[in-house]
Amino acid sequence: MRYRQIVNAAGAMGTSLPKSTVSDLLRRADTRAGRECTGKLADLVAVLLANTEQDHPAAAPWLDRRAWQARWEALDDRDRGHAAQPPVTGTEGVFGWDDPLAGRRPGPGIGWPKDRHTSRTAAAIGELAALGMYRQARDVAWELQRSVLEAHGLRDPEALAVRHVAAYWVGEAGNRRAARAATDTLLAECRAALGEEHTLTRLARLRLAAWTASAGDAAQGRRLYREVARDGSDDRITLLSRLGGAHAAKMVGEIDEAEDQLARLLPDLVAEYEAHHPVLFAARIQAAQVHWKGTRSAAHGRKSLERIVADATQHLGRAHPLTLKARARHARLVHADGDPHRSLELAEQTHIDALCVLGEDHPSTLAAGNVLSVILAAVDMPAARVLLGHLCEQSKRALGDESRVTLGIRHNRAVVTHRHDPRAARPLYEQVRDARTRVLGAEHPHTLLTRTALAYAVLALDGPDAARPLLEEIHRARVRVLGPAHPDVEVTGALLRIAGQAAPALPSGRSES
Repeated sequence: MRYRQIVNAAGAMGTSLPKSTVSDLLRRADTRAGRECTGKLADLVAVLLANTEQDHPAAAPWLDRRAWQARWEALDDRDRGHAAQPPVTGTEGVFGWDDPLAGRRPGPGIGWPKDRHTSRTAAAIGELAALGMYRQARDVAWELQRSVLEAHGLRDPEALAVRHVAAYWVGEAGNRRAARAATDTLLAECRAALGEEHTLTRLARLRLAAWTASAGDAAQGRRLYREVARDGSDDRITLLSRLGGAHAAKMVGEIDEAEDQLARLLPDLVAEYEAHHPVLFAARIQAAQVHWKGTRSAAHGRKSLERIVADATQHLGRAHPLTLKARARHARLVHADGDPHRSLELAEQTHIDALCVLGEDHPSTLAAGNVLSVILAAVDMPAARVLLGHLCEQSKRALGDESRVTLGIRHNRAVVTHRHDPRAARPLYEQVRDARTRVLGAEHPHTLLTRTALAYAVLALDGPDAARPLLEEIHRARVRVLGPAHPDVEVTGALLRIAGQAAPALPSGRSES
């Protein structure tokens, strides 16, 4: 609803809500909550609830007036005595997560735009990113790049810095392969114009490693991360390359190595970053995930993530993307530990908090909803199907058809459909497979997961003779990409053995979260 529509609806309900009041209550607040506002806020909530379906996820936190007023007043109590800061997401900043150039931008040679209009445009990218509007951040970055290139040419340091921004947000908006190609070209031009040791050249090497790994070639990404970490510099670019290298090691199944790398990295991160910095939480979450993959002990992983969730909630906020990520992983491990009702409660609250603080379009909210759908499917399949349908449309509208989050939701929607109708699931799998192949490549682990799920559907519909060639191709690709000891390789090997026998009743494809 537009502000004027809300004002008119309030008048029809006998309530006076000036447009300025509505605007003030709905804008992103930079001041403490203010207990004195609860009366007007109650009127606004009443109007919005009257125009919202009661079963809509966004309505849930506001149905109990006493509960939301208590939360509002708790914010006021928490922030009393000092000005509240705008929420941080861990991705804001024109150079993206976690801005490896932080603290160096004023220094020589970074080439940051000095023109006031250009600087304000760059600042807008960070604001859009903080709101989860990655496609819009990408579009503004492209406009910024166009204007700077017209003024300065391709290889001016200012232009190279802006090209970094544009390439990064292309990837964050969903197209990892395009970001990789743009960063590869940018690296060559930074080397030619600035030299191998320049900060922008090293940043391009870090970004190239990141996009290479996330675009499907984790082994090559891992090698590139190692090269950056070995170049002798002792700064945030090196530390983030070590963190990325541990993640890439986990991606290729080298769990012991990833765990060892993170154990050696954490003390260095503590020394570099201020206490409770998002990078530290990201590393702790990685370490918990790696340890769980190494031990397969849901109980141990559950306890580890409980501590991380408590610390992140206290220091970053309950709806910071990293807090939400830890909370979602915790819910999944609680489910794996045999407590479906508690895990559902945790996942639902995570999604509600994301809706309240970040809004339904934010990538972290959509990702939390995706995890909720996977857990919900185990206890209420019809409700999971409805939720996934809503999330799919919401994510397509907010992030695009082929963003990482949208494709994960679309994959899970196909899996849930498969549970009751393999024939209807088959085209859904094919659409996600084709999209992931375009965006990530045919051998990215996520693409291979969807291809495996499609092979399940083929097996159910057409039998083992039709499914066996698909499974053989997937198995060879997984061995090549992940290594022979990776758990996913064991899965396709087992499926191949099954497909060589009489066609059994197989479970549907694996969900993704």
